[in-house]
Amino acid sequence: MTRTQRRFPAAFRLLALTCAIAGLALLSPVAVAQQTPPTQSEVDEAQALADDLKSQVSDLNDQLAQIETRLNDAASEVDVQEAVVEETTAKLLDTRQRINENQDRYDRIVHRLNDRAVEAYMQGPGSSVEFLLGASDLSDLSDRIEFVGAVAQNDAQLASEVEGLRQLLLDDRANLETLQVAEREQLAESKALWDQIAADFDAAQLLRNEIADKSAEAKDLFKKKQAAYDEWQKELAAAQPPSPAHAAVPVPAGYGDILQVCPTGSPRYYGDGFGAPRYAGGFHLHAGVDMLAATGTPIYAPFDGTARSSYNSLGGNAVYVYGRYGYVYNAHLSAYTDLSNGPVHAGDIIGLVGDTGDAKGTPHNHFEFHPDVIPANWPASSYGYSVVGSAINPYPLLVAACG
Repeated sequence: MTRTQRRFPAAFRLLALTCAIAGLALLSPVAVAQQTPPTQSEVDEAQALADDLKSQVSDLNDQLAQIETRLNDAASEVDVQEAVVEETTAKLLDTRQRINENQDRYDRIVHRLNDRAVEAYMQGPGSSVEFLLGASDLSDLSDRIEFVGAVAQNDAQLASEVEGLRQLLLDDRANLETLQVAEREQLAESKALWDQIAADFDAAQLLRNEIADKSAEAKDLFKKKQAAYDEWQKELAAAQPPSPAHAAVPVPAGYGDILQVCPTGSPRYYGDGFGAPRYAGGFHLHAGVDMLAATGTPIYAPFDGTARSSYNSLGGNAVYVYGRYGYVYNAHLSAYTDLSNGPVHAGDIIGLVGDTGDAKGTPHNHFEFHPDVIPANWPASSYGYSVVGSAINPYPLLVAACG
């Protein structure tokens, strides 16, 4: 299935770097020469401006938190919407194939019936009687009567089969039209969802830029009043709300810190989509968690080990990392890095987020964890699955590593 979606702007690739630089601007004290102590009026003016800037930054952070919460919710909705569209598409393909097969069979039977009608016409209406009267004895007559009856029964069965196939074709074609309408509506809903996600990404970036601008304004304001600036930094840091976090999920002892580094750079958004139904490439269960991020966002080795790049039609560009407890699988990369093959340490960039394979224009990192030993009583996903094949639900591990 092909679905054209809006790609996130290339500027998102620099978003993590922009945020890091803005953070450094806030946290790095500015060394200045000793200045003449400010007057009380200057201090009061600076304090008023500081309070105003702090209030503005707090409001911007509140808006940013709301958007990020909405994006995390949208990441969960993507799994649901993807399954709905893929299921409808699979039914469409099955219906079209059944229509083609039944149409071929219908055409063959009609052709046979036409041949029988021509044959009966050529033989004439008395042919069956003449055929019976031509029997040489009673035994031959009995055989000829049975033969004529079998031919008549076969013609009736063929006619009945034609009528049955004709009705099946009518039903399937009506069902096909219904499915086509449903698919168009589902694709429209899916596009609206991704348009909203793209708009939220844009809005989040603008808010981060504005926060950085306000912070730079505060720095300029206080750089000649070092003590006041230091106090501003402390108050601003205390006022910064944390990014919306996923609720922690308890895991068996010894598994909480397997992922030493979050595998997808910030900003990223994800839900608990392990075990969601998938139909692309044949029905299967989603064996990982999709982490939405802008194209070009770094993908990190979550632990020390060995990286290996790969490619397949569903996952597109992919990178495995084999470590002490098992291996992880990252899919849909837009590009590899020099560290995509060979030894890696936790935090090494092994690739960049993209939409290769069956991602359908939706940049994200499809992340799986395959432990060497599947732990007992592993937490189930929102779809009710703890294990799919050799993969376990990575959502609890991602919550611990990514927040």
